[in-house]
Amino acid sequence: MPTTPTGLPRSGHMPQLDALRTFAVLLVVIYHWFPTGEGINRLPNGTIGVMIFFVISGFLITRILLENRNQIQAGQSELGDTYRNFFARRALRIFPLYYLSITYVLFALPQASDIDEHPIYYYLYGYNILLHQTGNWADLLSPFWTLGVEEQLYLVWPWVVLLTPKAYFRWVIVAMITLGVVFRSYGYSQGDLDGVLTPASFDAFGLGALWAYIVTDRPQTLSGFLGKLSVAAGLALVGFVGLLLLPGDHLLVVLFQRLLISVLALFVITRASTGIGGVVGSILNNGALQYIGRISYGIYVFHMLVPGYAVPFLLRVANRFGFTITLGYWSHRLFSLAVLLILASLSWYAFEKPINNLKRYFSYKRVDKLVRS
Repeated sequence: MPTTPTGLPRSGHMPQLDALRTFAVLLVVIYHWFPTGEGINRLPNGTIGVMIFFVISGFLITRILLENRNQIQAGQSELGDTYRNFFARRALRIFPLYYLSITYVLFALPQASDIDEHPIYYYLYGYNILLHQTGNWADLLSPFWTLGVEEQLYLVWPWVVLLTPKAYFRWVIVAMITLGVVFRSYGYSQGDLDGVLTPASFDAFGLGALWAYIVTDRPQTLSGFLGKLSVAAGLALVGFVGLLLLPGDHLLVVLFQRLLISVLALFVITRASTGIGGVVGSILNNGALQYIGRISYGIYVFHMLVPGYAVPFLLRVANRFGFTITLGYWSHRLFSLAVLLILASLSWYAFEKPINNLKRYFSYKRVDKLVRS
């Protein structure tokens, strides 16, 4: 596979990142399917999974935008066309399944969500704002706050990347990472411990953007950056373990847990984007893990629907045909996982992938040298 001088594939597809998405989405599933604060969920699995997604997104999206900024500056592309193509491609990937799922909940399961009372927040990708106001984590669609955060960022971040002079972009990244912590500090002073508003996740996106900036604009600093990141990741691991000893509502946890998790995620993502070798590499190169990562969006969208609604429905159907199936604690979750993977696979091949293929009508122009020093 052709690579850039930094070792990243020119095609933009990094298979090991798909495997990382698998671990991220499974951590979110574990968080929601098992009791919090005990057993496997003694770790903040939901937060870990979401931060991995945010750092990956910050890296991939910013890398695309920086490459297109270089094309604009070279006179090979127009600003308006670039933003149109960017947003159209994101919409084709995100919108169809999102709107299908929330519309299903609105008409079939309104009692399980606030969507029937406040549909405008859901349909305009503002659910994280509503969740901030209500604090109703029992909402069936509560995990969709992260989709609101990403979509709100997609509206603004492209303009920031494309319009910021190259010499000043590093300071934008520094400001973004700092603002994430500062905003959570402000939220803590107001009694907000959830951090579902978009600025509360700026540091995760900013760290992903930092890696995109290094590989695109500063490849000559790559070795030094990775060395410093290794030290930062070691310190972040120590700090993360220390925070586990504190209550979840402690100021230090609210301010720094996400940041430390994001630094650790960035450490792994930098290696996976260029290709990890050895035992870890063989795990991340596993075809099954990479496949689950490719369908991870469907898994994320459906994972709250499956155990409480899809599985009971299937059991009723089986009972009607004379099959009495009794599921225990673990068998219920294993069966739910199997149903979730099947449903996400059907969604990918029958619905998401055909729509995703329409991206070819909104292709980015690419220059021969994607990375410029």
